[in-house]
Amino acid sequence: MEPDSSHNPPLLVLGLSRTGGTSLSRALSLLGYERLYDLDDVANDEPDQADFWLRAVRRKLDGGEGFDRLEIEALLKGYDGVRNVPAAAFAAELIRCFPDSKVILPTRDPNSWHASCLTTVYRRASDPILKALALFDSGSREYLTLLQGLQQTLYGGDFKNRGKSALAEHEALLRERVPPTQLLEYRITEGWAPLCAFLNRQRPVTDFPRSNDGDAFWRACRRRDARVAWRKGGEALPVLLLLPVAAGACWAVGAGGAALAVVVTVVMAVVVTR
Repeated sequence: MEPDSSHNPPLLVLGLSRTGGTSLSRALSLLGYERLYDLDDVANDEPDQADFWLRAVRRKLDGGEGFDRLEIEALLKGYDGVRNVPAAAFAAELIRCFPDSKVILPTRDPNSWHASCLTTVYRRASDPILKALALFDSGSREYLTLLQGLQQTLYGGDFKNRGKSALAEHEALLRERVPPTQLLEYRITEGWAPLCAFLNRQRPVTDFPRSNDGDAFWRACRRRDARVAWRKGGEALPVLLLLPVAAGACWAVGAGGAALAVVVTVVMAVVVTR
């Protein structure tokens, strides 16, 4: 039986990044949890997604709570639950908003987790390609700002030195606030058995999915970046075509006309980079 997201409380998968979330998400999809909200919903420029989480980050850094139940319910309408970051950065809020939810805490050896993050999510927050896209693409700009804000929220802006202790604090928070009968601490290497038992689902006949090593992470990032660059390049084409027209106007009508042509070109460029 598939979960009914319109009546059941959402499933909360609250592991931090690089704790096997992609493999777990694919496994949960086979168990009927087909729509789990995660960072891809922000990275893929879904309307208003970055705005919601940026607002939540600002509230949390100011000492408040990121959101209330009405706000998060509106965001998650149509989803079966949440997966990892950005939701995991607001574990306390989600547990409070959905006290009856089942919670999965994916775990991993702290040392291998830290090393994996250093070469993936930590580096992505200062990725020069993403920074370049952020100069002329508002979606990339908000996405980058969110990644940096999440680093601040989760690790105090010092992942290299605080990452492992923050991971331990995050896991302790979930153990403290979630009733044992509603919490599954889970490692991907355990496969189907504990997951199916916890969710009361029949075990699929297929092998447990394995995915998202470091190379896969960066391939996904570059696909996203290429899509944005292609789209912005198409939007910039009219401006590029306009440049020789503006140059011709400069030559034909003198300084006054040249000024007008430059203004038109600048306006077009501003429109493209919104």
